[in-house]
Amino acid sequence: MSESFVTEPLPVEAPETPAPSLRATPAAPNAGSRPDAALPPVIISETMIADPDYASFDIYAAGAASPVVVSCPHAGRTYPASMMDCATQPVEALRGLEDFGVDCLLPELIATGIPTVINRVARAYLDVNRAETALDRTMFAGDVAAAPPCHHVRAGYGLIPKLTAGRKPIYTKALPSTEVSARLEFVYRPYHEMLTRLLDSAVAWHGAGLLVDLHSMPAYDRLNNRLPDIICGDAHGSTLDSATASALTRFLQDCGLSVSWNHPYAGGFITRAYGDSRGPRQTVQIELNRALYMDGPARLDPVRAATLRGQIGALGRFLAETARVAA
Repeated sequence: MSESFVTEPLPVEAPETPAPSLRATPAAPNAGSRPDAALPPVIISETMIADPDYASFDIYAAGAASPVVVSCPHAGRTYPASMMDCATQPVEALRGLEDFGVDCLLPELIATGIPTVINRVARAYLDVNRAETALDRTMFAGDVAAAPPCHHVRAGYGLIPKLTAGRKPIYTKALPSTEVSARLEFVYRPYHEMLTRLLDSAVAWHGAGLLVDLHSMPAYDRLNNRLPDIICGDAHGSTLDSATASALTRFLQDCGLSVSWNHPYAGGFITRAYGDSRGPRQTVQIELNRALYMDGPARLDPVRAATLRGQIGALGRFLAETARVAA
């Protein structure tokens, strides 16, 4: 079970909400203290997946009465062996889809008592930041419940990605249609059930909740232009109220970080599905420039990562206080 950090006792008049199921195993531990900056991948067997004590995500500070919830959907580096048996690309090629090491930047944020959900399983296996029906029918031998293809699916990056980050096919043979339900049950539904429980709990405690979805992005865009340090996404104002957005911008700039909004990352499925700027459940996606904390394409820079880790911890404290005041 993952360690939970609580910075203050829960109020005795707590609303009765279902207790989150907290299960985790040491297959892919949170790497805040991992000495290996390369963060090697983990391959897990079907036996481990079938183990009822294994969880596909890590949960921290689940019992904390915070108005903020953090989601880290793409930092997972656990690859099921069954997937690797079907894949035509080596694990090193698949890792380009990871938000490399973002989980390593969160220990100080977690220590503030903000409930944090970290997906363990690699995005190449299943992308929890997509709708359940964002599927490419051509990938499967048999019928699947797929919506009309959105731009992510057409590009090769739907619920079950078709391509690596380098746009190489992950599979050359069709997957059985049963693979969709198996991956949904193993990774997708548990992750979203936990996010829903935690956000519901935040609203029950405080009357409002803010879900922060953390990602990382390349240092440069496709035209080799340097991207800002931080890109925040609120679906062009539809998932976060303008006052909180302005306060967030000022805080990040005061930390010495360059900030822009919504271009080219306006917020993915999690941001859009859970947030409404007019209601008590709001969301923001935060993209971290990998130049802030990485040394090359697949290695953490210990010094820069430590600096960003402290800034993210301070951001967590700021957002929690801002959300409490807003509520």
